[in-house]
Amino acid sequence: MSLAAGLAAASPSAAQPVAVFSAETSLVNVAVTVEDAHGRPIDGLTARDFVVTEDGRRQKIEMCARMEAGGSRLTSLDVALLVDTSDSMLETLRRSQEAAVRFLTSLPNAQEIIVVFFDQTQRLERFDREHPEALFERVRTLPAGGNTAVRDAIAFSLRALSRSNGRSALVLLTDGIDTVSTTEPGALDKSVQSHAVTIYPVAYPASASGDGPDPQQALKELGRLAEVTGGRLFRLPNEAALPRVLDEIVADLRAQYVLGFTPDASVAPGRLRKISVKLPGHGKVVVRHRAGYRLQS
Repeated sequence: MSLAAGLAAASPSAAQPVAVFSAETSLVNVAVTVEDAHGRPIDGLTARDFVVTEDGRRQKIEMCARMEAGGSRLTSLDVALLVDTSDSMLETLRRSQEAAVRFLTSLPNAQEIIVVFFDQTQRLERFDREHPEALFERVRTLPAGGNTAVRDAIAFSLRALSRSNGRSALVLLTDGIDTVSTTEPGALDKSVQSHAVTIYPVAYPASASGDGPDPQQALKELGRLAEVTGGRLFRLPNEAALPRVLDEIVADLRAQYVLGFTPDASVAPGRLRKISVKLPGHGKVVVRHRAGYRLQS
């Protein structure tokens, strides 16, 4: 996989909080992306290629499935596309709607697809693959909003996906500047930690405005959310790069493996369990996945 010239995937600091999720079945499922040194997905891996540890103890991998295969309950996921419709973003959205529809119709093995338009409030639409023109009409009638509540939109979308089968992806189109959220950062962390969600922020260029939020700090926070959920942060040099970025996200989702193991029943519910996934004998590879989980009581 490659990005357009000038497009960079941000690399947040490795010293990030551990993200966690609730396992609602007997197996703990972990979505894993494996790439070579050039960013290309590695195909043909089986359970015998992976070593999974929980709190340093090796686990028996009881399930290994590839997203690209599709058509399986084990690899199905729900997807939310979050679209910033504040004053700074709405016209850009209208010019980018064809790319968004193409992205939504090409998602691998997606069960439920929702679109959340947000400024200071949130408006949820359920995407109909058979009638994508309905989304175009909705975009044409959206009013411009004066403020942006990014954290509120993420928390709202996670609640909307709360009936997910346990795996979901959230793609966020925004300039990242949060001006009016009532959801505190700590509360958002707890919400993210209670869902098996992979977050892909797509950050449009933003500039500082007077005494408003610092764009670099906003970008850092988006990168942290991507890092702790096993996703990626993409920085757009301009809106023309969006179609290629969305193709990159689809390719990333298709390349994922889903590994499952049985958790240790002796560990108290709610306790953080750190996990690690490695591929011994495969040289220099990049492995992305969630760093931990919590089982609810």
